[in-house]
Amino acid sequence: MMKAVLFDLDGTLIDSAPQLVGALNQLRKQYDLPPIPFLVGRPFASHGAAGLLKAGFNMDKNDPLFYARVQEFLDIYKEVFNQNIQCMEGIEELINTLNLRKISWGIVTNKARKFAQPIVSSHPLLKHTSCLIAGDDVKLPKPSPEGLMKASQLLSIKPSDIIYLGDDKRDVMAANDASMVSMAARYGYLEAGDDAKSWGAQHIIDKPSDLLTYLSL
Repeated sequence: MMKAVLFDLDGTLIDSAPQLVGALNQLRKQYDLPPIPFLVGRPFASHGAAGLLKAGFNMDKNDPLFYARVQEFLDIYKEVFNQNIQCMEGIEELINTLNLRKISWGIVTNKARKFAQPIVSSHPLLKHTSCLIAGDDVKLPKPSPEGLMKASQLLSIKPSDIIYLGDDKRDVMAANDASMVSMAARYGYLEAGDDAKSWGAQHIIDKPSDLLTYLSL
C-alpha cells in the first residue's frame, strides 16, 4: 500500500496557465505584439518563464536580452499569479479521497517559493498539504531528485512507498532517480507531440481519479 502521494504543482494540481499565459500576453502587448492564443501558450505553462518566453518571443538563455525579459515577465506575473487559482479538474475529489484514507500528500515544484507558498497557503484545499518543496528550497530543481528526497525525509516515509505525479518528463526523471513510483499526468500541460509513454514513467493517468487504482501497489 502506498503511504504518500507527492504532486507537481502547475498543470498537475492547479491550472495556472490562465495567469501565466495572461502575463506573457501582457508583456507581448508592451512590445506591440498581438496576444498568442491561449491554447498555443498553455503547453508551456509547466516550463516556467524560460518556456513561456520561448513561446512568446522565441528567446532562450543565449539571447543577451533574455534575463531582462524574464524579469519583465515576473514583474507582471507577480501581480496576477494568485488570482482565481483553480485546481485541475478532478483534483479536489482526489485530495478529499486521500484525506479520507489518511494517505499523506505533499507538493514538490520547481516554482519559486515566493509564488508557490501564497498559492498553496491561500487555497482552501491545498493549504492542508503535508509539505511544500519549492524550486529554490533545493540546490538543483527537477529533474534532480533532491526535492523529492527532501519531501520523503519530511514525511518520514521511504521513497518506495511514495507516488510522484507530474505532467513533464523531468517529473518522471526525478521520481525514478528518487526510487519513487513515477506517474505521468497526461491531463496536464503536455505539448503537441509529447509522448508520456517515452518518458519512462511506471504509470500514466488521464484523469486524477485514475491514481487511486495504484494506491495498493
